[in-house]
Amino acid sequence: MSKLLSLAATLLFFQSFALGIGVYNPGDELFVHAGSGLVLRKTPDPKGERILALNHGDAVKVLKTDFKKKSHSVVEFKGFTIKGFWVKVSTAGGKEGYVFDGYLSKLRAPITIVDDANSGYSIAEFYLLGQSEKKGERIDLPKSDTRYERYKQLFKNGSAAETDSGEGGSSQKITFQKGITLEEAYLIGKVLWLKDMKVKSTFSKGKITVTSEDELWQIEVGSSYGVTVLNMQHAD
Repeated sequence: MSKLLSLAATLLFFQSFALGIGVYNPGDELFVHAGSGLVLRKTPDPKGERILALNHGDAVKVLKTDFKKKSHSVVEFKGFTIKGFWVKVSTAGGKEGYVFDGYLSKLRAPITIVDDANSGYSIAEFYLLGQSEKKGERIDLPKSDTRYERYKQLFKNGSAAETDSGEGGSSQKITFQKGITLEEAYLIGKVLWLKDMKVKSTFSKGKITVTSEDELWQIEVGSSYGVTVLNMQHAD
């Protein structure tokens, strides 16, 4: 039993220090997901000379990955650290330098989306439409007396959005395509669902939970069948 407990503790340690971004290669376009932006530096070091500040949502192009990688990590909240490496990139303006890849993603960074019923799309759908075309029409899911709107929308890149609305509140779920990490989904969910809110964050058993101070808004990020899932919930 002690060996099993030791193994579980070891696995949890490595999960909490998972790499922030999946595999990428020279020539790939990546997007800044750090809420306060990232600093482009002359050397792969947090104390390296600043070249310029990159804003949330800015795009960079990977220049090379064959140099000796230097690791870096940032404590996002107690018990959860985003870990990665420095990568050499170029900006849209032609500047070259190094940034921490833990806050980069192949997915475009989200904007704050107003959940407007007149738009015809949920927040989850609207975000995924910025990444991929839809695959077919919406799939209706079973309803009940208290759950009056439930459906799923598939996308060509392998992702999916689900909406569930009814008495007591609503939820939206994004199932990401393979290769998207827990960290990427967490950064996306914070902007889509909890931007500018005071929050409480925890990491336990491979799942990130972030709850608004009034406990009405929450995101949960975990994995299911090898892919990352973001659940966004609101209580009435």
